[in-house]
Amino acid sequence: MINQQIRPSQFITTYGPGSILETPSGPVVLHSVDRVFLDHGLNVQDFEIRDARLTRDPAINGAGIVRLPTNAELGREQEFALYPTEALPYWSLCVTHGVLYFARGSCPQCPSSRGVREAREKAGREAIRFIRICETGHLDDVDWDFVIHNGAVCAGQPGFYLWLGGGGSLRNVELRCPQCRAQTNFGLVYSRSWRCSERYPERGPRPPQSACNSPARIVQRGAANVRISTVMSALTIPPLSSRLHNVLQDSRIVAACGVLQQMGMLDEGRFRQAVASIPNFPAAVSTFLQEQPWAQIRDALADVMSQATGQPRALKDEEFDSLRFAAANGVPPVPSSQVGVPPLFEVRAAEVRRFEGPGRSCTFRVAPVNRLRMVTVQLGYRRLDPSNSPVIPSSFQWAGRAWYPGVELFGEGLFVDLEDQELSLEGERSEAWTASYIRQNSSDLSLHPVHVWWHTLSHRLLRSLSVDSGYSSAAVRERVYIRLDPDGSVRGGLLLYTAQPGGDGTLGGMIALAPMFDRLLQLGLSDLSRCSNDPLCEEAAPNGVNGSACYSCLLSSETSCELRNIHLDRGLLLENQP
Repeated sequence: MINQQIRPSQFITTYGPGSILETPSGPVVLHSVDRVFLDHGLNVQDFEIRDARLTRDPAINGAGIVRLPTNAELGREQEFALYPTEALPYWSLCVTHGVLYFARGSCPQCPSSRGVREAREKAGREAIRFIRICETGHLDDVDWDFVIHNGAVCAGQPGFYLWLGGGGSLRNVELRCPQCRAQTNFGLVYSRSWRCSERYPERGPRPPQSACNSPARIVQRGAANVRISTVMSALTIPPLSSRLHNVLQDSRIVAACGVLQQMGMLDEGRFRQAVASIPNFPAAVSTFLQEQPWAQIRDALADVMSQATGQPRALKDEEFDSLRFAAANGVPPVPSSQVGVPPLFEVRAAEVRRFEGPGRSCTFRVAPVNRLRMVTVQLGYRRLDPSNSPVIPSSFQWAGRAWYPGVELFGEGLFVDLEDQELSLEGERSEAWTASYIRQNSSDLSLHPVHVWWHTLSHRLLRSLSVDSGYSSAAVRERVYIRLDPDGSVRGGLLLYTAQPGGDGTLGGMIALAPMFDRLLQLGLSDLSRCSNDPLCEEAAPNGVNGSACYSCLLSSETSCELRNIHLDRGLLLENQP
């Protein structure tokens, strides 16, 4: 069997438990993450991603975050199947003879001289491209026996069916039982609702019959709505951005120090004894902690414990405040080259630039973020309806605690805001977005016209970066911020960053663009009034999802856009050019 290799970041953003992965040997469904650790005798806590802000967020509610082990760090060859999967769907279609057969068998009209292994490989390559899913997250093979016989019992039970016809329409395909001659049109079958199998394939065998009242639909296994990942990201910001803070966020250290703190016995001796008594604790981390003065450990522990027990704030509000503070004052105050161990977040105040917009109505402040760490967690997934269907969690239980799969990315970026200026918007587009925002009872800030303005500007900058700097639009990611102050003023900004997993950062190509930001801005705004899909694109009115936005002028790679290309409007930016 030939396996398919994927990156940990792909697993979190695109795939994950319950997703169908296309491999050279045929489609497979990924199992729950805990199977990796159980099958290979690994301890989940050794792969913990430490981020106190994400952990205390209500969406995660104290659960742990774990990264996926790779073949390289476990000393296994690249061809080794580290992650457990299951072949799905189970039925295959022999296009040579027009036979739909159960994959554990073989096409009855193909030569029988093939061995078992060769027959299974052929069945995997010919796997039928249709599956059955429902909005509550169940996924399974199509019940072809039930579909063709319409619930009736066929005494022959042939184990294969005839696939007659073809062409560009499903209505040209007829399915027929070779025994009882029952027949149905696949076009009609595809448009109907069917009973749900009540199965989550990532959790193993089909469970005992339970009650799932959601109708199931037959869809193509490669459709975009088969599995829509629900992810959550957070930037590592002060005071948790030092290496010492990151080490002290280990759940085992936090638990031990929490007990000592409640007893009033947290001092240097007991702390170091508690760390030394942790089973299988990494020797390199223990050595690092032994080299740190107790005064620094004590202060860092206070920051970590306050994050774990304090009142949580919105993640992006905290990040926005930290980025604005860093742009004004620099973080850390002492350059990292003098500290010894580089931080996970660094902005040098001397490198911050200011530029006037082409219309000279706004002054942009551009702060190069020399180092950053972004942690992304997969909370779960949805099926069919990306907005209203329930989220099926990707978490699993280990040692009495829930864990979510995640990935940490290291890199650099550019933070852009208007410093102390307030963005004032006007025009028909602004009024239309304000009406959409009010209709949502002000619960979705991404509908606020100021957020739409910054989000649209971000996508224009992504495009100009891909043209002028050599970065592809898929290589740069965005993070858009908005905050409503108690006095009614609205602040916004954006972070454009590039990052990679498992490294110490990138090579400085992004922060080197700060001195030429005015050129990037002018290029991004130069052709706002034109689109190859005009007048259709230009005349698209805001509808609560998008305004004037299409793939020719505004939409970008969905790996770059944090909102999956919604809440964009070229017309709003055109009416309010900076």
